Amino acid sequence: MRQCVGSVIPVWMPAEMPADTVLAFLRATLADVELFVAPERLVLVVDGCAHAEGPARRAADELAERAGSEPQVLVCAVNGGKGAAVCAGLERLLQDEAVEALNIRDCDADHDIYDLPQLFRLFDHVRAHLRGQGSERPDDLFAVGCRGTLTRPMGAARGHLEAVLDRLTVEAVNTRLAEQGSAVDERFTARYGRVPDFQSGYKLYSRSAARTVIAVLRAADAADPNLKIMRWAVEFIPTIELLLRGFTPAALHRLTWDGQPQTTFDGSDLPRAYSQQIAWLFERLSIPAGTGVRLLDNELEACEYLASPHGPEHLAAIRAQVIERCWPDATADEPPGRGELFI
Repeated sequence: MRQCVGSVIPVWMPAEMPADTVLAFLRATLADVELFVAPERLVLVVDGCAHAEGPARRAADELAERAGSEPQVLVCAVNGGKGAAVCAGLERLLQDEAVEALNIRDCDADHDIYDLPQLFRLFDHVRAHLRGQGSERPDDLFAVGCRGTLTRPMGAARGHLEAVLDRLTVEAVNTRLAEQGSAVDERFTARYGRVPDFQSGYKLYSRSAARTVIAVLRAADAADPNLKIMRWAVEFIPTIELLLRGFTPAALHRLTWDGQPQTTFDGSDLPRAYSQQIAWLFERLSIPAGTGVRLLDNELEACEYLASPHGPEHLAAIRAQVIERCWPDATADEPPGRGELFI
């Protein structure tokens, strides 16, 4: 594993965060990393964050002193978003032909390094299985480290809405693939929940998957720069495009903090944040109104966020905004209101 895994850690911290706190996060993230990833195959990508560059270089020097080799520190002049940082780091690692699996970890110590060996073990097992079965594409795969709960680290609202997004992704992609006589390969994800935590940032990509991630993120960003794809779609769009292209996903549970150490997510307008993603999904896959509204209602009605104080209001807003953007001329019956049905 240590000879074939490369790792990218995008680095961005809020401007008000003290340098000592930034360094503490990075030290915790890099603790014991050399046991599983050769330092020269670790890329810290400082995403246009001037006050994080010093702590990143210091943390890299400390790793080099104890491990005997230096990690790479890549400094981006402009803050392009996590997606841009991930693309830059993946490109750097792909220059090394010995790297067979490319890992992404966050810089806030939420992605425990001791989960990486298990993620690689799963990755290696699925690859061997596909080769043994004579698959024409045994190296087209990616593995996801799934959080055992979404609501504990992110809160009820985001946790439930992330689950809706994951389920809609699989349902919509399967709808499109069915037209081609295919479906998402769920053999290596179903044991860890019917739909895995695709929004998790802890992933391991094959070389072909990593190249696809770079290509689809940059293409989507170039198609509509106003959407700021690189700031919110680094997990979402690659998952859609990899599944659509027949890549095999695999999943297992990983550790996560009870409450995120820090986040760049803007939760000031939840309906807009999630309706934007759902609408992008339906538009990308050309899902017709009748099918799309039914898929959307199925998932929103199943969402336990309905039982939260602002849940019905937010879910109704998401529904209205998606329909308005994707099918403005569609007429759709409203689902039954909460409290109208026995459960």
